Amino acid sequence: MKNEDKIKILMVDDRIENLITLKAVLESDDYDLIEAKSGEEALRKVLQHDFAVILLDVQMPGLNGFETADIIKQRESSKHIPIIFITAINKENEHVSKGYSKGAVDYIFKPFNPHMLRSKVEAFVNIYKNKLEIESQRNVLKEKTEELNEGYLNLEKTIQEKTKELLNTNKELQLSQDHFRKIFQSSPNLMAIRSLKDYRYINVNKSWSQFTGYDLDDVEGSNKNWIKLTPKVKISNTETPLPLDIQAGKFNENVIYMTKGEEVREGLLSTEILTINGEKCVISALTDITENVKLEKQISRLDRLNLVGEMAAGIAHEIRNPMTTVLGFLQLTKNEQEKPDTKEYFNLMIDELNRANHIITEYLSLAKDKKTHKQSQNMNSIIESLSPLLQAEALMNNKDVKLELEECPDIYLDEKEIRQLILNIAINGLEAMVDTGLLTIRTYKRGCNVILEIEDEGPGMKKEILENLGKPFYTTKDGGTGLGLPICYSVASRHSAEIDIKSTNEGTTFVIEFPVEQPIVQGKESKYIKT
Repeated sequence: MKNEDKIKILMVDDRIENLITLKAVLESDDYDLIEAKSGEEALRKVLQHDFAVILLDVQMPGLNGFETADIIKQRESSKHIPIIFITAINKENEHVSKGYSKGAVDYIFKPFNPHMLRSKVEAFVNIYKNKLEIESQRNVLKEKTEELNEGYLNLEKTIQEKTKELLNTNKELQLSQDHFRKIFQSSPNLMAIRSLKDYRYINVNKSWSQFTGYDLDDVEGSNKNWIKLTPKVKISNTETPLPLDIQAGKFNENVIYMTKGEEVREGLLSTEILTINGEKCVISALTDITENVKLEKQISRLDRLNLVGEMAAGIAHEIRNPMTTVLGFLQLTKNEQEKPDTKEYFNLMIDELNRANHIITEYLSLAKDKKTHKQSQNMNSIIESLSPLLQAEALMNNKDVKLELEECPDIYLDEKEIRQLILNIAINGLEAMVDTGLLTIRTYKRGCNVILEIEDEGPGMKKEILENLGKPFYTTKDGGTGLGLPICYSVASRHSAEIDIKSTNEGTTFVIEFPVEQPIVQGKESKYIKT
């Protein structure tokens, strides 16, 4: 055992032999026996250590035992230490009572009994140990009390913070509910909240009531499907008994609904699940598009009428010219008395009639419902078959045609229509180059699509020409019909292709992008899907 852990006992006597005797009697591994040869030295030792008991000789030079005990008992830090006086004077002497008055707890008279001395010291040591244990427990209790007090303070602080958080959260929640209520009621969309459990109506907004004709009092608490929502386009024949505005996850689904006055209206339905007061609900938002649909139909009809009017005017203008020529020559032939050589007149009239027929033929090529005969074939093969014709056309005007054909997958094409598209754009490109120039035809693959590019080295096109390009009967050529490019756009549309035009002062490039398609045969009809 370390010295600092041992019980300290102070032995005070001016005679060394007495100290040796005391030490011999009390020697133990549990005790740290400290010696002092005078009262003064004993006081110094008391200041340095905490003793379980002090064995103090009464008769000593200088400070005697009584005086030393009196000083020890006067000090706050040492007054609790028990003192046993050791004396050789007869116990009937008056100094015994004096010793007790000075703070002695017991007397041992010389010569003393070693067993009695040891047992008395052990008794005081046990008292000291109990005291230490009590103090230790008191300290532990004090620490626990302090911890509890600190924990209580922390708990109180935490409760205050949580209470403040709850108040703020409640305030935010209240504010959020107010915002939701205002948005819900003021929304132009038809909004309704229904229980996901029993499909009953919980709330509807003003727009819902205004459009449908039903008030909240009519529908609240009812699980009846008041407005009979049905899909505008049925995806399958299997119908679910679940109302559309109860089915979660819908987004802008086109639906038809019926009002209280049995008016059929059209809208876009979106739904979302939310929890209200612990109950799962579905909020539906229906955007009424009835008036928009009517307006779109009217605009579409007016656009068609306007297009028909423009095309009719163009056709009338284009056909009137050859008809006027034919009429003039017929009148001239009728008024001549002598039979002239009419062969030249008839040839001219035939040419004019052929021109009128050509205009009508090209006009019919614009038809969207024109039947196409698509087959899986390679774009490069069609271009290579046209190459001699294009080369001959180019050489006649001191120009050249270059092919840059990369390997491309087969796609479904109507060969006649694609030949017409390539010839129209290529000849326009050759005619755009005034003196000399190179016409380049490219093919390559971009992603899953096949790209056809036709590039010339002409002066390019002005902005106003590009804006009107593709309009029927719009042309910058003398004697042109203005139907060549519209036919190209019509062909591209029937092949689900897109035409992009890039024009600068160094030339113009037509970029036509064809999707790679696969046919799906459904009955007698043939449809195509992108791969």
